[in-house]
Amino acid sequence: MQLGPLRLSLVRNAPVAVAVLATSAVVALALVGPGAAAAATARSAAAGDAVAVQGNHLLRGGAWWVPRGVQIVGLVAPDGSLSGKYVNAHAHFGAAELQAARARHADTIRFQVSQYGFDPMDPLYSPTYVQEVRSGIQLARSTGLNVIFSLQAQGPAGQGQNCPLPNTGAERAWNQIAPMFAGDPGVLFELYNEPSLGLSFTNWQLWQNGGFVPAQNGTVCQEVGIQTLINDIRQDGAGNVIIVPGLAAEFSLSGMPAVTDPANPSSPQLAYGIHYPSLTAGVGAWNPEFGNMSATVPVIVTEWYASSALNTNTPQCVVGEPALAAWLLAYLASKQIGVVGYAFDVPGTIVADFSYAPTTYDNFACGVPGGGPGQLLFNEFAGLEQADGPSVNDPPGWIVSYSDVTRLLAQAPGNAHHFFDSPRTFVAGASAPTLRRLGLGAAIPTASFFSETALANAINRHQLRSGTLAVLYAPQHSRFLTPRAEQLHPDQYAQRAARAAHAHGLLLVAAPAVNLVAARAPRTKAGAFYSQFLKLRITAGVARYADSYAIQADGLETHRSAYLGFVQGVALQAAVAHSGVELLTGLSGSSLPRGQAPRPLLNAALAVSAIVSGYWLDDPAPAQACPTCTSAAAAVLRGLRGRGL
Repeated sequence: MQLGPLRLSLVRNAPVAVAVLATSAVVALALVGPGAAAAATARSAAAGDAVAVQGNHLLRGGAWWVPRGVQIVGLVAPDGSLSGKYVNAHAHFGAAELQAARARHADTIRFQVSQYGFDPMDPLYSPTYVQEVRSGIQLARSTGLNVIFSLQAQGPAGQGQNCPLPNTGAERAWNQIAPMFAGDPGVLFELYNEPSLGLSFTNWQLWQNGGFVPAQNGTVCQEVGIQTLINDIRQDGAGNVIIVPGLAAEFSLSGMPAVTDPANPSSPQLAYGIHYPSLTAGVGAWNPEFGNMSATVPVIVTEWYASSALNTNTPQCVVGEPALAAWLLAYLASKQIGVVGYAFDVPGTIVADFSYAPTTYDNFACGVPGGGPGQLLFNEFAGLEQADGPSVNDPPGWIVSYSDVTRLLAQAPGNAHHFFDSPRTFVAGASAPTLRRLGLGAAIPTASFFSETALANAINRHQLRSGTLAVLYAPQHSRFLTPRAEQLHPDQYAQRAARAAHAHGLLLVAAPAVNLVAARAPRTKAGAFYSQFLKLRITAGVARYADSYAIQADGLETHRSAYLGFVQGVALQAAVAHSGVELLTGLSGSSLPRGQAPRPLLNAALAVSAIVSGYWLDDPAPAQACPTCTSAAAAVLRGLRGRGL
């Protein structure tokens, strides 16, 4: 199952040929299978968790992968240079700590490591420290964890930050590091922790190519440029995935110039790192800073937490932080962006103490230390882990109603929990407490509306169910459900819905019905609604404002080619309008003729699996005439699960 926001190519990880069929206004795509992952990363002794890049996605052991990480800071500097909280962190590092991280459903450790301790020309260089770091990483790898090796040149690394960008010392350090781990593609290389220059064209050029930059201490740094570091690592024989950090303390990728991978020019083994997305700026900032870019390259939030304490330097506590943190994590899940929690060895961040109990937002108040997102983060990790593996692809996203969920839990409890207890599932009509009672605590409580007016009123009057994180806007051609103005101008009202949702920390799922054609082109015959929907470009107008877009293709499932063609056409319009939008498509048991086996639904799902992130599943209750009939939706879940999803 290929997942995540639809790419302009319409397939996340495959080359595509596009041909427009003028006679039907339905776009047909010639889909070519994904190219092979980089063979240069196949040398690991632990090949089962070798990491590679394919298109905009990471692979782990050949399966699609979204990292679930925690940070370890106890090895950030040579022993004699550690201070403050880092001394305690160092004292607690070991196998028990790594096993505790695995118990919290982490699969990745990000180690912050001193540039100075690895630079042979620096006074802090220490062979003992180099061996300590190497042994620590080997311990993590033997524990079944992947590793992000992050080069640190800020104060905790043993000196004040000399340079805002990687300098010649960073280059010398990487020339030590790269050969050391070249044989283990389970280790990822993050080139430099938090480059501190602000966002500008000039600074991005310095970031890319190097140059002379004033340092904080008044000296001038000879920066080597990100491209030089990439070239050096490849020349040192390391094919490991490289994580490229953004500017402004790794806060943004906006305006980033292209860098290349000389060892893999057609399939660059590069991912991109982000830190601490703004909780208050929301989707309006996340999309241009990194979300839209995740449509074409792998993005990882390699450092994040959101604490109630006010005495930490990143980030400061904000009012409403628990809800905003949940909003961000839901957004990252919808974009399939991995996240690394800071820090598993710093009490008061994601863990409360060195028992590694997670922090919580119970009785949250800014300025009262101890509150944090640990439980929120680890619950998300747990949901992703159970939905993800073992799998040859990522877990699909879902939209499903509360009534359908309860019915499917009764009919197919194993498959329903596998697919729906995930932060990639929107459950319409459910509250957070209700989902927890159902055992679906990782799912996203969602409110659904046919009218933007009703949606905005419910949001502004605080009438949503407890814990709601998303709203579904599904305008229809119905005078009882959707006002006439919204039927005629769904794009304008989708923009209003997005504004209301984002102002209150909610994701917007847009799902305009195909029957809106009857309002815009009333003479259209029923059989031509789907092609007319494409001609009217309703999707293009609505998708640009949505975080996720649900294609109401249900009704075509028994006609596989027509279903595929319509989904392709809508997908192309959505991708052009909003490159980072997540796409799901409708599957409904009511589309099947009475008594027909559910196989066409599964075939339809598989036909579009390379295009969409997942499915809007409708499971109508069995008719009284057939109370024991097997649910078509349950059969779809069984069929998808049987294919390793």
